[in-house]
Amino acid sequence: MSEPADIVIVGAGIMGLSIAHQISRRHDSSIVLLDKALNVGEGSTGASCAILRQRYTHPESVTVARDGLKAHRNWSAYTGLAEPRAEFHHTGVLWMMGEDRPGLTPVYEMLTGLGVGVEIIDGAAVKQRFPALSTCNTPFDLTGEVEHVCDQHDAFLFETESGFIDPVSTCQDLLQAVRGKGVDVRFSAEVTAIRTSGGAVTGVDLGDGSVIDAPVVVNASGPWASRLAATAGFDYAPWTIHPIRAQVIYREWPRDEVPGPLPIVGDAAGGIYFRPEASGQQILVGSILEADEQEVVADPDVFNGNIDAGYRDLKIHALHHRIPSLPYRGKIEGIAGMYTMNVEDVHSVLGKTELDGFIVANGFSGHGFKESPAVGSMIARLLTGVEPDEWDTDAPIEFFSIDREPIQVAQKAVLA
Repeated sequence: MSEPADIVIVGAGIMGLSIAHQISRRHDSSIVLLDKALNVGEGSTGASCAILRQRYTHPESVTVARDGLKAHRNWSAYTGLAEPRAEFHHTGVLWMMGEDRPGLTPVYEMLTGLGVGVEIIDGAAVKQRFPALSTCNTPFDLTGEVEHVCDQHDAFLFETESGFIDPVSTCQDLLQAVRGKGVDVRFSAEVTAIRTSGGAVTGVDLGDGSVIDAPVVVNASGPWASRLAATAGFDYAPWTIHPIRAQVIYREWPRDEVPGPLPIVGDAAGGIYFRPEASGQQILVGSILEADEQEVVADPDVFNGNIDAGYRDLKIHALHHRIPSLPYRGKIEGIAGMYTMNVEDVHSVLGKTELDGFIVANGFSGHGFKESPAVGSMIARLLTGVEPDEWDTDAPIEFFSIDREPIQVAQKAVLA
């Protein structure tokens, strides 16, 4: 038994939902969105830190992040929901990367030229705005063999408009929005194979034995992307697209001892990022180091979702270095989620492939959540031909195409 659709999207995480939303808000295509999970947020999205920052190496990536932020900052208007569940938390992002003012100037000029709100501030301004933060620029020696002498830094980049949002609530809102536009969203609906004929996709097979006939299949399945593509005989070469394990820590924030506010912080001295969490009751901590993005997940259905003790201890000590008043007590929790890495240049591959009708949106390498509204825009414009409006991006999808040359980055990590 088979049924028809214009477009099948595989994966109802933040990316699949965003693509469905951007298509359905501009076009009356028949869309079926399929996910093997029981509900939203059970894959990579649920473990996302959902930081909405805009600093990247290349203008095209900045543009995608900027336009994603616009949607998240205006979430009710973007989704069309009068009372959305998700709420944007406006904290700003403080980059404590050890850069001097001459080094920051070209970054500042690129970002401001693209309409990103940003300042270069000194150490006194950091202490005035965020009194709990140390401005020390000296890496902390965790072996105890080197005496720590702080070098108080005096040049920092601050994104004034950025922040974060709850990832699961965001998906729940998009689910409501797309269903309201007539998108057929199905959970517990595993796609076991992509059907092809004559060099083109023809639909998908589901685990219950049913078939959906469609001339377009969008692979937004995150960690399962390469496995799904292989069922159509498709290989991402020259790109290596695979899931890696990424750990996040949640540390109690004693507000009476550690004064607020806290921004989102990128901290080169400690190799960490952190932000407020849980209505200001916790601090979320993760890694910005390439070395912490190397653990390949062989089977995304079976992986260790707990944090490693060694990882936890290193990152917590780094957090204490940046927030000296943080007491050495309090509950520490954590989870491990998955990134889908593009090993060669840590940027996504988007758009058409040599298999006619097979569209990819994969390999986001930890950038996907913030980029999702803009990626949805690019894919929707590709499939419908409808011109951009206020919730779209002018970033060129060709920059991320599967047949591009590798994008040059200083480090193949989440801060690319």
